[in-house]
Amino acid sequence: MGILTTAGCRIRQAVLRAGRARRPERQTVEEGTGAVFSAAQLLRQNRLKKPMIVSAPADAPVRERVVHALTEGNLPWASWEYAGDGPTEEAAEELRLAWAKEACDSFLVIGGAGALDLVKIAAALAGERGRALMSLVGVGKLRRRPAPVVAVPTAAGSGVESLAWAAFADRSGQSFVIEDRALVPPFLIQDPELLADVPRPVLAGEAADGICLAVEAYLSGFADDGARATAADALRAYLSGLEPCWNTGGTPAERSALMTASRLAGEAASQAGTGYARMLARGLCRVSDVRFSDACAVLLPLVMEKYGKDARPRLDALAGLAGIEGGAPALIGRLRQLWFRIGLPDRLSPVEDGLLKEAGELAAAAADRRCACPVVWTAAECGALLRSAMRNTTESE
Repeated sequence: MGILTTAGCRIRQAVLRAGRARRPERQTVEEGTGAVFSAAQLLRQNRLKKPMIVSAPADAPVRERVVHALTEGNLPWASWEYAGDGPTEEAAEELRLAWAKEACDSFLVIGGAGALDLVKIAAALAGERGRALMSLVGVGKLRRRPAPVVAVPTAAGSGVESLAWAAFADRSGQSFVIEDRALVPPFLIQDPELLADVPRPVLAGEAADGICLAVEAYLSGFADDGARATAADALRAYLSGLEPCWNTGGTPAERSALMTASRLAGEAASQAGTGYARMLARGLCRVSDVRFSDACAVLLPLVMEKYGKDARPRLDALAGLAGIEGGAPALIGRLRQLWFRIGLPDRLSPVEDGLLKEAGELAAAAADRRCACPVVWTAAECGALLRSAMRNTTESE
């Protein structure tokens, strides 16, 4: 991309971030085996008297533990069932109305990325007192603090429990993002026992998302030394905890490492932002039925390679901090080997060329506004990279 166009992108990115606190809200973190039973104490210490428990049917055993803790702590509660079909505008509005009807003062969400995003959005709606959800879309649009959220992740890896943004789909299926540092849940319970029985595809997919967050936060031009250190710590923790958890369920220490990796990735990305891999994945998911986690896994190594010399010094440094000898090429190779070992794809099922062009345009526009990537790419370059991520039609599925 030309010098003037690149300069224009950098100016837009700087203006967008001007005036915003770059660091996310601090979290109170309860961690360790059995931490889920501290829910009532955590709520009482923060003067919260009636949470709305949000969980999917698959997380019923964890919900029972939370309910037991609240009952033992003499705290009333209400509940709402998450259908598990992704955060939507309609579901967020329904949840906010149920929360108000039950006279709750907080949310307690049990689950993975979808449930956590849904509750973050509903909490924002509750805090805004009547504003329409679409008026909150964008960066820094919240006027009031969201209702308090206690996050209890049961599928760590994606970083969503500490991210300063949340995605949802409108009634037509189009995806939107709300970004504000106040969206970070103020309370987090990390209990490694809750990861023991996570299905392997869920574990792998969320971890691919989180590793993408960590690497792209490290490469971001908005990252300071603190954000890069956090991102490197996250990557190192993923590399130590992910495979054992995928292979055998992991020890409590290995599951704790994975939960910590997820939280740190979210913290780093909330401060520094992300890059082309996630923007391309998001654009591709807008126009096709490709899974976001699969897209992140395939696109991240391709993006790292395409950055070339513009990102090589930082990638070399990140490889060293992650304990990988051989610099950027070895780091890229390590990620590809990891995806193979945990069942993630190296290429995506073919998508119509016209849709790839559209996805490239969406990714380029979003990155131009939001992402201080090592280089700036045109929509055509984004589309070409997406085409390189597709399997040949002659290849076996």
